[in-house]
Order: sequence, then structure tokens, then C-alpha cells
Amino acid sequence: MLITGSNRGTGYGIAQYFHNKGFRIVSLNKTLKEEPWLGEIECDLSKREDVIAACKLISHNHNRIDVCVLNAAIRRLSYIEELSETDWEDSVSTNYSSIFYMLKYLLPLFKVSNTYTIVMGSHAGSHYFEGGAAYCSTKAALKALVEVFIQETREYGMRTTFINAGAINNRPKGNEDKKMQPESIARFLFDLVHSNPEIIFGEIELRPALPLKSNEQGISKLQYI
Repeated sequence: MLITGSNRGTGYGIAQYFHNKGFRIVSLNKTLKEEPWLGEIECDLSKREDVIAACKLISHNHNRIDVCVLNAAIRRLSYIEELSETDWEDSVSTNYSSIFYMLKYLLPLFKVSNTYTIVMGSHAGSHYFEGGAAYCSTKAALKALVEVFIQETREYGMRTTFINAGAINNRPKGNEDKKMQPESIARFLFDLVHSNPEIIFGEIELRPALPLKSNEQGISKLQYI
């Protein structure tokens, strides 16, 4: 399995679960966790040249990729008036462009592998909030990119799913018991990969089972959908 952003949070939980189920893991991480089983390749997803080089290395070293989980993303939260150009550009490069480059340059390998590709989206791409210009817009654009990818690749026997995810307990910030846990996400994705191969789940929305009601603002709103 190939995964991006496996050094913490949801990505680490997904990688660990698949590893425990017998999958060999290959990870693209900017900050290395340095656990051998993660099979890490150092890669800054905000840099086009890093992403393309990593794709070429993966294609050279591996004959097939059964599952690809494009999970890595950054959050640069600020009102438009105050949002720096650097934060905007890093968000577009990491959250959106890097996925385009990976889909483009790994597609020949995906075709011969019948790779199941999973792209982790966010409620931020459909439930917008103040301060979320960079994060919301990149996640919204990502949904369109994945749908086009599905249309262009389904004839090769490939399946691709866009996960529209609500609040996940990635970083402790309160209400951890009400958020979805990384292991729960990982278990769901494992079952998804092993679902009926005659069906494509183009988009799946995931929400915590026990939402709270609140007058929160900004990204905190997403915990209460």
C-alpha cells in the first residue's frame, strides 16, 4: 500500500492497520517517523519536483500498488485579508497539485495493478467556514479532480473513492471521544478496499456518530455537523 502523510494521526492509523493485515507499506512523508515498517520516502508534497521524483522512484522499485491512500494535507487557516501568499500557495501545492501529479505519474503503474485509490477529502470542501479560504477551496477542488479521475480510469478496472470526512481525532483539541478515531477510519477503508469489485463507491461521506451542538466558529464548526 502507498500512503501519503503516514507519520501521524489518520495516516499513521491507516498505515498501521493495513500493515497489521499483511500489507507492505510505502509512505511519502515530509517529516520522517523513522519506523522501518512504514517504508518511508522523504518527500515535501508542496514541491512539484519532490513529488514527481518520488513517483518515478516508486514506479522503478515496485511492480504493483494494490492500494493507494492520498491522505496528506495541511491546514493554513486565516481570513482572506490576512492569508499570506505563502500559506495559500503551500495549501494549493500540498492539498491539490501534489495529488494531481501523483495520479498522473503513477497512473501507468495503477493501470497494471488495478489499484484501489482512496483520496481523503473533508467536510471543509462542502461546509465552508470563515478563515477557511485555502483549506476549503483546495478540498472542494479535490472532489472535482477525483470525479474526473474516476471517469477516465474506470475502463481499466480501477476503483477510486473520495472520502468526504467529518471530524477525526487527529490532534487533541477537545471532544476526542465524540470524533471518529483513526483506527475506525482505517478499518472502514480496509473493508472498502475488499468490497464487491463490481461496484465503485465514487464518494462516501463519513460523520461522527455522536455529534455535538455548538455555536463554534471557523473550522471548529465541522465537529458539529
